[in-house]
Order: sequence, then C-alpha cells, then structure tokens
Amino acid sequence: MVVELRRLRDASAALAMSEVELGDIADRLGEVASLLESRVAGPADRLETMWKGAGTRRSNPVSGPENPIAPPVDFVGCDDGSVMATVTLGPAYQGPPGCVHGGISALIIDHMMGLANHWGGRYGMTAHYELDYRSPTPLLQPLTFRCWVHEVDGRKTWTHGTIHAGDRLCVEARGLFLEASVPVPGQPGTRSTVADGSQ
Repeated sequence: MVVELRRLRDASAALAMSEVELGDIADRLGEVASLLESRVAGPADRLETMWKGAGTRRSNPVSGPENPIAPPVDFVGCDDGSVMATVTLGPAYQGPPGCVHGGISALIIDHMMGLANHWGGRYGMTAHYELDYRSPTPLLQPLTFRCWVHEVDGRKTWTHGTIHAGDRLCVEARGLFLEASVPVPGQPGTRSTVADGSQ
C-alpha cells in the first residue's frame, strides 16, 4: 500500500501547471481514504502500537517502510564508525528550483546522526543542531549522506554529517546530543532512549 502511496506522492508533486483533470481522481482517492479510516484505530491507539516491536522504525519519516512521506532512506554502518546512505530525491522534496528543500536535508541528517550515535554505542536526543549549506543540493541525482560521532563527554555526544553530490559538498552539519529518555506511549512506567527511531 505504501509503495502505491509513494507513486501517488511523486505523481502529484507537480500538478499545478498540468492539464490533468483531477475531480474524478480526488473522488476515488476520497473513497479509498474513507475505507481505510474506517478500519484503523484512532491516532492515540496507533501511537501506542507504533512503539511495540519494530514499529517506530517502520513508521519513521526518513527510513520507515510504512511511512509514505519517507523517501525511504536505507543507511549502512561502516567499519570506520560512520553511517552512510545514497539516495536520489525527487520533486516531492523540492525547495529551490531543481534543488532539495533545506528542511529535508536537515531532517535526513538529523535522523542519520541518531543512527551514527547508535552505531557508535551512544544514544541521546538532539539538544543543538546547526547546518551550513555549502552549495545547492540537486534533485534527481544520487546524493551521499555520511555521519559520524565526533566527540564524547559524559552525557554529551557531538556528531557531524555531510551531504555530497558526487565530489561536491552540499551540506555540513554538527549536532549535540544529550542522553535522555521519554515515556513510551501506552506503557506506564516505561521510558525509551530511542531517538528518531534509530534503534
């Protein structure tokens, strides 16, 4: 189902100047949405279910296979302690003409930093985060994301990340993460150290 939703996402990302007649399409999509809404639990119950088993990873907005807004991005851990991913982003993620929206770059790198922390045996939540946009990040071209733990001091972890288009540096990022936990929905007395679905 999510694969088909992503097809719809990509097909509808640039309809503003098209000549496609959308009235009947909207009606048919409305029927499907009504059918699905009548069969699923309410938002609070779904939030609780997402934290059972691998649910949080499956619904993550960056890498979740069950989240239609996720590209999705598949990351791999490297022997040098970094995590990497190669992804090509389409028009649904456009900001400036032909370029990835800066907020999408930030979203993916923030998630990636959490994965790098986990890969390095650390955990924590984002306390401070800064990015330098060095050059436009292109759509429809393979992008290489890389992130690694830079420094550790007690509860604090400083993590760095980059985005490259080929050999060209597009984005540099630095983040400070603090060890922390939050209550798990639907599990009184249980707290989680998982940040951004990185575990």
